[in-house]
Amino acid sequence: MKSLKPLLLSIAILSVVTGWAQKFPLKPLPLEDMSNFKTTGSNWQIVGDVVMDRTGGMKTTAGKGILLNNVGDKDHDILEKAGKDNNQATIEGYKVLTAWEHGDLELELEFMMPKGSNSGIYLQGRYEVQLFDSWGVKSPKYGDLGGIYRNWESAPGKIYMGKAPIANAAKAPGLWQHMRISFQAPRFDAQGKKTENARLHYVIINGVTVHQNLEIPLPTGGPLDQKEVPLGPILTLKENSKRPKSWMAKPLKRAVKLLR
Repeated sequence: MKSLKPLLLSIAILSVVTGWAQKFPLKPLPLEDMSNFKTTGSNWQIVGDVVMDRTGGMKTTAGKGILLNNVGDKDHDILEKAGKDNNQATIEGYKVLTAWEHGDLELELEFMMPKGSNSGIYLQGRYEVQLFDSWGVKSPKYGDLGGIYRNWESAPGKIYMGKAPIANAAKAPGLWQHMRISFQAPRFDAQGKKTENARLHYVIINGVTVHQNLEIPLPTGGPLDQKEVPLGPILTLKENSKRPKSWMAKPLKRAVKLLR
């Protein structure tokens, strides 16, 4: 097992601008506590260091710099029962979302997942980029690492079948991995009618571009809300594999362009 040192989150909240390609400075923001997030679940914690093997064995050290989702057997029992009972309040308690909202977004982070883990990052709480243990997968699908998840709508005009990454860039479980996302929020006119769909300019995982200039016409499955909006939070799901696992993230930097 290898000890992994923490990194910091940097942030730039920007005034209204035009032109996606314009460069913006970043303002450092350490992950010192949970004040940048909204959550009711004790499974989300800030820690200073993590030691993990590839089978999921893990030790943590108190400190700052790493956002950890730590779920065990008891949590899985609770979530399984909540799912059967359609107890959304309990299920929602295992999610975490940012206390701030974003429009256009440049997001860069590192994440680690043990064997069998399954989660996701929802841009604006509506468009999911999959976090999944896809190590060794030869033909990745929309549910694999970096995939854009499908939705489960059945009405005409509401169906989105997701998008598989063009390559499997996943590292082995238990290793830190790197992701960079360039997201363009949907556009709306003065009456609130959507005039342009959300778009991913790119998603790069471990140095491999897995999406480029990808339009996302509808929210993906399990969104915070089906209604599309100019601004929304980043939502991260609880890990939901069948066996108790944990996962963690070391966000590096984000640049946000606020919209009118």
